[in-house]
Amino acid sequence: MDKKVIVIETVTTGTGFNLFHQNAELDFYLFIKRPEKYHELKHKQAPPNVTVITVDTTNEEAIKEKIELLGIRPHAIFSLSDGFIEIACRVAYDFGCVANDPELIALCRNKQALRDRLQKMGIKTPEHHLLPAKLTDTYKNYPYIVKPNSGTGNMGVLIVHDFAELEQCHARLRPQYSEILLEELLLGPLISHEVFVSNGKVLDLGLTSRVLSDFPYFVELGCSFPMDIGPNKAEVFQASKQILEKLGYQHGPVHIEYILTATGPVLVEINPRLAGGPIGNMLLYCLQENIYHSICQEYLTGKGATEFNLQAGHGMAVVSVFATAEGTLAGLELDLAKKYPGVVKIEVLKVIGDKLALAHDYSGEILRVYATGKTSEEAYYRALAAKNAVKIQLK
Repeated sequence: MDKKVIVIETVTTGTGFNLFHQNAELDFYLFIKRPEKYHELKHKQAPPNVTVITVDTTNEEAIKEKIELLGIRPHAIFSLSDGFIEIACRVAYDFGCVANDPELIALCRNKQALRDRLQKMGIKTPEHHLLPAKLTDTYKNYPYIVKPNSGTGNMGVLIVHDFAELEQCHARLRPQYSEILLEELLLGPLISHEVFVSNGKVLDLGLTSRVLSDFPYFVELGCSFPMDIGPNKAEVFQASKQILEKLGYQHGPVHIEYILTATGPVLVEINPRLAGGPIGNMLLYCLQENIYHSICQEYLTGKGATEFNLQAGHGMAVVSVFATAEGTLAGLELDLAKKYPGVVKIEVLKVIGDKLALAHDYSGEILRVYATGKTSEEAYYRALAAKNAVKIQLK
């Protein structure tokens, strides 16, 4: 292994280590601040081609000093974790590695600033306001969505139906986030457009449908891929292509979210990374080209892919299982769910003895049911049926 690749944090929700397993020929250094965040490291399941380095990954200088102390010449430096994409780009620039413009990444992670820029470009985005430190009852078009201005993974995303709920959510989020966004609630299904940019060329990976619910907060229940949304499909790709080209995006995967309203798709946000949660597994199954190979080649060479094609008859869906009551996980009965048609995997994210709380983001997931079908719709209904056969025991 002569290619040294530094990954500054990765996804902690089950698919983060795909990168390492799918590129066994590369020598990875995983820079992390808190090893206990990673299920694989807690259970000593790190692959042999990964060297784990503990360092303050929020400190750019500490990262660069650690690289110098290791005495390695990195061939690529990047991150798959939203909160560390920008700092990884800055470090990569300093070491002469392939990277996107860090200022562009900072723009993408600032929801308000990005939407202001996109609106000037003529792109439809939700109406939004940064909430002041002291609220006044001036908002009239309830319900709204409240979210951190630079958050990720549905963390802190809440629905408010009146001013009293807005005050409660604001008080809850204020200690954790410096800026909180109030956003109009758009009516329509949420989809995500997965794309890959190779040396400035925007390549289509496909559309993912996503199912959301408000119990008791705003969480994702399931998603399916690839999704066909009829005439809007070409419109979405052209919108994503135009936006990324105008912004000057150059390298790697991008996850773009839209709401399909009655008047057409409205862009919600751009995440400058591979989609989190289970979508990496879905891309692996449904695409003819290995997305994780392409990511590494893009950051190693600046040109990782020329085209991605969906495999005919390959649809996949994932449904997440959350706790519906608080307590301690005492047992899981999965045998019946595993027998359902199309079920290929049940990914357990908690262990017996874990404390469970009512879900309000991905951290509340207990497990995921993966199912396949000839279409994404068939796969989704199979996963949903199997999910209902899962028995969770609490104490």
